[in-house]
Amino acid sequence: MRLQAVVLVVATVLAAAACGGSSSGPGSAGPSGGTLDVFAAASLTNAFGDLERTYEQRHPGWRVRLNLAGSDQLAAQIEQRAPADVFAAASPRYPEQLQGEKLLGRTTDFATNSLLLVTPRSNPAGIRTAADLEQGDAKVVVADPAVPLGAYTEDVLRNLGIDETRLNIVSKEQDAEAVLAKVTAGEADAGFVYVTDALSRKAKLQEIGFPAAADATATYPIGIVSDSKHTKAAQQWIDLVKGPRGQAVLERFGFGAAPMG
Repeated sequence: MRLQAVVLVVATVLAAAACGGSSSGPGSAGPSGGTLDVFAAASLTNAFGDLERTYEQRHPGWRVRLNLAGSDQLAAQIEQRAPADVFAAASPRYPEQLQGEKLLGRTTDFATNSLLLVTPRSNPAGIRTAADLEQGDAKVVVADPAVPLGAYTEDVLRNLGIDETRLNIVSKEQDAEAVLAKVTAGEADAGFVYVTDALSRKAKLQEIGFPAAADATATYPIGIVSDSKHTKAAQQWIDLVKGPRGQAVLERFGFGAAPMG
């Protein structure tokens, strides 16, 4: 009888351990951790790269895998069921599209960004204001309107009363990094980028701002992808981004606070 009792106790302990250690269900974060796939707009590269280290330090066993690209490209990948846990976009447009397809949960805004006109440091075309782009043959590079930066650029031009068809646009790129590359390489005389992107190449650029009324403020929403198997870890990432540490990092890289209300 005594032997049977010992066997029963051991069996009970093993069964309890098996239940407690299971991490196969959606949203579970087992004691050994896992990989958190964060899809984020390319303009978040530096800020999220910094927060990646913070997250991994706070959550031993977890590794953050950043997928950084244009918001439209990331949304298309999520539609194709690429493994993703979090989606942080540079515009509400694609999150709303995914929500309509039941592929993304509720989102919250966590940052804002503004636009600048930049030229090479030497400014060979002598551009002083955005209006100068309509005069002469200055080569201009912009982002494709399919990505948020391109759509915001169109808004800025419209707000400034500048007719895009009168500009010498030499290319339309997929993200701000590509626009910056063209300008810093001297392949374009000017380009429209986010303030945060210009900050990363400040030594190679001249910056030209616009009147506040002409700017098109970019709003950044973040949410958990519906197919995520790590919803608890995903929420912890969102809490980090929205918390004091995340907001301080975003501010350091040039982002503004999320809109009030």
